[in-house]
Amino acid sequence: MIFAGERPVVVVPVMDTTVQSVVESAQAAVAAGADVIEWRIDYLVALHPKDSFSLVGAEILAELLTAVDVPLLLTIRTSEQGGQLRVKTARYGLLVAEIFDTLRQNQADPERIGIDFEFWFPEVEYLVARANEAGYTAVVSHHDWEETPDSEILQLLFAEILELPGAVAKVAVTAQHEDDVDRLFAVTEQVVAETGRSVIALAMGEIGVRSRLVGHLHGSVATFAAGKTASAPGQLSVAEMREEL
Repeated sequence: MIFAGERPVVVVPVMDTTVQSVVESAQAAVAAGADVIEWRIDYLVALHPKDSFSLVGAEILAELLTAVDVPLLLTIRTSEQGGQLRVKTARYGLLVAEIFDTLRQNQADPERIGIDFEFWFPEVEYLVARANEAGYTAVVSHHDWEETPDSEILQLLFAEILELPGAVAKVAVTAQHEDDVDRLFAVTEQVVAETGRSVIALAMGEIGVRSRLVGHLHGSVATFAAGKTASAPGQLSVAEMREEL
């Protein structure tokens, strides 16, 4: 479980696309206080839309596994969810399958591997089961870049994700008002109390910054901070995050 230990776990995304730049950014983030490195693989694949991950990403992942000793969260964020990659269902599934194969070939320690699966994917249940079998942390994510849904919809979203055995539910919303953040906190507390499961709850944007700082007090197991650049609006730098925490 990559989110074990002190709360909140500080995750720092790395969006670089070459071996040297990914390694250097990851090492700098760890030195600044990152607990987990999220490698945003969609940035790399978007530059090579017709190539397999095995061709363009295997060497980077192998180097990253040895360059840092903190856990890794491997993420393919699609454009519909705020990422760089426009991809059809079959392509998304193939890329994830290649990540599994690359991890196996590198004999990666499962205790330090997490994989982000987007909730929209029709075969997300299969991917979570495969991650569970391998011993990886399965994060199932949903991002709302327009608003914070009402509390009932938030509860339903968490419940649907947590129907997947072993999944860590990540729900990121866009806060338009301070009340949005308060509602997210209230729902998160209720979900954690009722299920005992691990969840990540974040409100994006300037109004949502406090969700990144005190969300762990309401049950969220992780927060995200920026390394060289932010991957979502409202992220503090990892140095700022550490100082505030």
